[in-house]
This record gives sequence, structure tokens and C-alpha cells, in this order.
Amino acid sequence: STAYQLPQCSISSNPYGGATGTYNLINCLAIQRNGTWVVIRFYYTSGEQGVILSFQNVQYPSTSVTANTPWVYVAGGYLYIGDYAGGIKQVSFPLTTGWHTLVAGEYFSGGTYYIVAYLDSTSNSKSSSTTSLPQLFGAYGPFPYGDVGNGFAWGWPGVPSGTYWFPYNGYIAYIAIYAGNTSTLINDLTNWLNSTGGDSLPPSLGSPYGPYALYT
Repeated sequence: STAYQLPQCSISSNPYGGATGTYNLINCLAIQRNGTWVVIRFYYTSGEQGVILSFQNVQYPSTSVTANTPWVYVAGGYLYIGDYAGGIKQVSFPLTTGWHTLVAGEYFSGGTYYIVAYLDSTSNSKSSSTTSLPQLFGAYGPFPYGDVGNGFAWGWPGVPSGTYWFPYNGYIAYIAIYAGNTSTLINDLTNWLNSTGGDSLPPSLGSPYGPYALYT
């Protein structure tokens, strides 16, 4: 696949206590809208690996990274979704050969930060939570650089030893990026997943949910 840099915004006030400054779209939506969600459809056989979505404080090919999150990546036959919040907080799914659709989000609600992910159906779900500030919301930030199809992944679970930048080498049909933390958003995305299996373009949910970006 081809790597793309995500658009940027300026955060002058961070209600979560994280850093201010220039961020990429993934972080911008979380800080401004209380959460970021993605819908990703990709093909897996046995050799695909790499980062599908990431954010870090420098851009490829620099290795002078002081904080980074390979937010969604594939390694060793597993799909990982997670963040760093006083430690690595992740969920993961074993992968089988074929097309897969991921609906995943990281959001803030009631003093807790949640990671929730569904792979192919709502019956196949994983979740994690923490009260520690994650990098998505500005811990150790700011993060000017977000990437589609690449990311700095050194030291993260499953990533091959000695790997720094970890470009994704498989097929991606689409990636859509949404914002929010409401049950309306979550229900709309999961209902779409259950009804289509992901075998269609992801839904347009309108303001304020998005999608704010769609890569095909």
C-alpha cells in the first residue's frame, strides 16, 4: 500500500491536560470531539504486516522519535489496536485469510478512556480502558504527524525485532475516520457492520460524526 500523511490542526487548549500545539487529524478529532473512530477494510493472507494508522512526533524517515503510537497495525498474524497511557493499552485479534472489516474507536467518557474494537461483526469485540491520559489525547504530545500505511513501531507487541518504521505491505480497500463518543455514533457504525459485513463503502453519518476523511 501507499503511505499518506494526515491533515493537521492547531490545538490551543487541551481540556484533557495533554499538550497543545500542532496535531494530526486522528488526535485533533479525539481532543476536539472526545474520541476518534475508524472503519478499515483490508485483506489478509499470511505475509501482510505493518502499520495501517499511526501518529508520532516526527515524520518518516527520522528515527529521532520521543513518543509514538502505531494505532492500528498487523504483525505476526494478529491485528492490534491500541495506545500508550502509562503503558501500552491494546486489544488484538487473530486473523484468518480473507477480507476483514474493523470498526474501532478510542474515546473519553466519565473520567475513563476506552478502546473498543469490532472485527467483522459485533459478536467479535474487544475492549480496554484506563484512567491514565493516552497519547491520542495529548500525553507526551503534540503529534504533528499521522500516517496512513506507515508508522514508527519500535518496541510494540508483535513488531519484528529491530523494526523502526513499519510500512504496511497489504491491500486496503478503504479507511474512514470518524469523531465522537456517543451511543448514536457507535450504534450507527456497528449496525452498518452487521448489516453489510463491511462489503460496501462506510456510511456517511453527517455532522458531527463524519467521516472526516475517506481513503480508498
